[in-house]
Amino acid sequence: MYAHLRQRFRSVINPHSQATYSAWSRRLSNRQMAHSPGYPAGWRRRGSSVWIVPVLLVLAVHAFGASTLIGLPVDDAATREVVERYTLARQLKVIRFVGTLKNTDWVMDRPPLAATLARHLHPPLERYHFTEKGDGTYAVDDTGALRGSVRLVARAPQRRIYLVAGQFQSLVYILKLTGSMVFTLEFRERWDGNESYVEVDPQLFLRLDNVIAHGLLKVLAPLLHGIIDRRVANLTAAAQIVSQRLTKDPRELYLEMRTWPDIRPEELEEYRQAFRIPHDGVKEDG
Repeated sequence: MYAHLRQRFRSVINPHSQATYSAWSRRLSNRQMAHSPGYPAGWRRRGSSVWIVPVLLVLAVHAFGASTLIGLPVDDAATREVVERYTLARQLKVIRFVGTLKNTDWVMDRPPLAATLARHLHPPLERYHFTEKGDGTYAVDDTGALRGSVRLVARAPQRRIYLVAGQFQSLVYILKLTGSMVFTLEFRERWDGNESYVEVDPQLFLRLDNVIAHGLLKVLAPLLHGIIDRRVANLTAAAQIVSQRLTKDPRELYLEMRTWPDIRPEELEEYRQAFRIPHDGVKEDG
């Protein structure tokens, strides 16, 4: 809603101006604006254009502060910029794996530990490293093509919004792309007989910084989609393995984790307490 109002505002200021890349997603909504009061009867009278601009500006600002994505308020300016002016957007296939909402929420709130689990349990991700930078931001590095940062923008039970920013190199490091990506996750629990499953509905918005890349989007699109699909496939495989181990045998996984040199003692202890494993790991606690 507010993107439409902002475009109208631009046309009033300069009717010949046009945003090169502007888009609005149906998931970025503003329900408050849907019930706005009607305009006064004198709205279309000659001379009323003097106050059209301030009215549109007030409405745009009001809408800007009320927008949501997957039902969560989005107040972060960098996130909103990516979603409103994306280069490429994808609604990805639903991911399904054995697990519970409780375990999924727990591990997703601990990105460094999740990365450590993924590295050890899924070899294709063994190059990925997360380093805490403070203020909820983590540096991510796969010691090669991907370097940047990831930040949790908004969270609620069964929902997350992340902002990723950095650079990616491909085509044997000939092509270097920089930009930002907003990644949303909605997850729910399903049962198949006595087996509990978690379904994740991912969506992403990618905005490239390079103006030339924008111009070559039709050429780059297949490459970008291929990169996204390969990385999502790796992350999906890792999530399936990690979730299954957490659900089926957390004690055995704990014993294995104690042998990893890169896991922090506080992470190991937090895991032990969360899954009610005694210090010796010999038997389950109640």
